[in-house]
Amino acid sequence: MPTEVETISPTTRRLRINIPSDVIKSETDNAYNKIRATTKIPGFRPGKAPQAILEKRFGKNVEAEVIEKIVPEYYMKAVKEANLEPVNYPNIEDKLELLSGQPLSFTVTIEVKPEIGDLKYEGIVLKEKPVSVDDDEIDKALKLMQGGRTLFTVTEEALSENDMAIVSYDGYIEDKLTEEISYKEFPLVLSSDAMPKEFNSALVGKKKGDKAEVKIKYDETHQNKTIAGKEVLFKVDIVEGKKKAVPPLDDEFAKDAGYASLDELKDKMRESITNAKKSQVNLEYKKDILNDLIRVHDFDVPASMVQGEIESLIHQAQENARRKGEPEKTDEEMKREFGNTAKDNVKSVLLLDAIGKKENIDVTADDMKKAIEEIAARNNLKPEEVTRLYAVREGSLEALRSRLFADKVLEFILGKATIQ
Repeated sequence: MPTEVETISPTTRRLRINIPSDVIKSETDNAYNKIRATTKIPGFRPGKAPQAILEKRFGKNVEAEVIEKIVPEYYMKAVKEANLEPVNYPNIEDKLELLSGQPLSFTVTIEVKPEIGDLKYEGIVLKEKPVSVDDDEIDKALKLMQGGRTLFTVTEEALSENDMAIVSYDGYIEDKLTEEISYKEFPLVLSSDAMPKEFNSALVGKKKGDKAEVKIKYDETHQNKTIAGKEVLFKVDIVEGKKKAVPPLDDEFAKDAGYASLDELKDKMRESITNAKKSQVNLEYKKDILNDLIRVHDFDVPASMVQGEIESLIHQAQENARRKGEPEKTDEEMKREFGNTAKDNVKSVLLLDAIGKKENIDVTADDMKKAIEEIAARNNLKPEEVTRLYAVREGSLEALRSRLFADKVLEFILGKATIQ
């Protein structure tokens, strides 16, 4: 198939594609034969309607059908023949029109992945990031585990800061009972931030059956508009008190957690923290590798890919701002802010893709299965639920495959790096 390829820029090509007249005639005849066989034309037996009548009645539809079939087909052939990898939809520069007995020629402009010549990725030198775990980290992990096994037991004694009070309270604004800020049997840990500090402090030293009153002046910017800028009087009844019962860190504690002794539990914690730190260091090494690859390779990147990445970064920033209740920046501000990051992200994708192809790195079905099972285990889901979530959120598993591919390429490069 004769195709003319013109290089407009390192990432832009113009293709002149020619579809032979005999191909057009064959497809057109097939279309009319289907119509002739399935459509009743008054005055003619089935399958016997003259071509001229069919053309007059169905000509525009047939032309559109033939163009819709052969243009994408020959475009894909042209791209393959020219050994190009498009990164966006083609821009067809000509009006597509079929003329009897004539070939169809049209021109498309596309953006393509750039050719990255001298790939430099072997023997990258990385600064060592030592991994160590000290006793304080083990102690903090044990205390966190201990806190998770802490129970509250009913008490008649006075409450202290870390205890729990079951309280019923009424809120008054300007001496008027306000149901919206009144609750029955609300569990409140006196060290939590579920209520203002003044409220918690008023309950310290109290016990079951006691009452308390506390006035709180709320700021004008408080998210609850009912109390924003208002002084609220809370009248509190302590329904029940509960003392915090912290289990001692001993061998029995370890046995309850499934270990033979406290020492064995500490050893397992050290191993777990060490592995977590090694995983983090591994990620940092890969980030350093990406930065090095971007630094030493200078090439043009397709504008459409950069624009797509900017839009993705803007969407993420907007979602984060909404979730945190922070003011959103304008699109123009974020475009300026994310421009360089987007370009570097696209460069890293193109570089990893080129290195992966050169080294024949691929994501296998087993890789996908293992990753899905790991995600499912971490999130307490079934593998099929993970697959459905990806289908709903991202349309397919392609995003997961892309991430696994990037990680495999980075692992390969890391294996050839020098750490010193």
